[in-house]
Amino acid sequence: MSGLSVSILGSFRKHYTQIVSTVQAFEANGINVKSPSISRIINPGDLYVRLSSDPQYYSDYKIQEVTLTKILSSDFLYVVNPGGYVGRTTCYELGRAHERGIPTYYLEPIKDLPIKIGSELIFQPPDLAHRMMVLHNMRRDS
Repeated sequence: MSGLSVSILGSFRKHYTQIVSTVQAFEANGINVKSPSISRIINPGDLYVRLSSDPQYYSDYKIQEVTLTKILSSDFLYVVNPGGYVGRTTCYELGRAHERGIPTYYLEPIKDLPIKIGSELIFQPPDLAHRMMVLHNMRRDS
């Protein structure tokens, strides 16, 4: 692994299959994906989506706390948001990451959050993974 890390955000209820393929694209390019781990959804209807990889004894709130810690310790974030949709929890996570200045990239511009997303932040996952690795290697080699 490169030492470069990303967390993938988005609606697990609506776009989990695409989130999994995004995780795979980053991992295939040598980038450590802190969140989520590839797993399967075991309860899409509760307050938070739970994955089979989540500790069963954790409350929903504890899972969100652990996830947020991973997100906020990532080098950058990628948002899977087909049609511009992100959802309430992702909006919260993005707000916290924005406070900290964590670089964030998107599949598409966001429609339900009042932040400007320039075209320079819109990427397909494999393209962004390649770009981030090139930049990371340039910084490391200089």
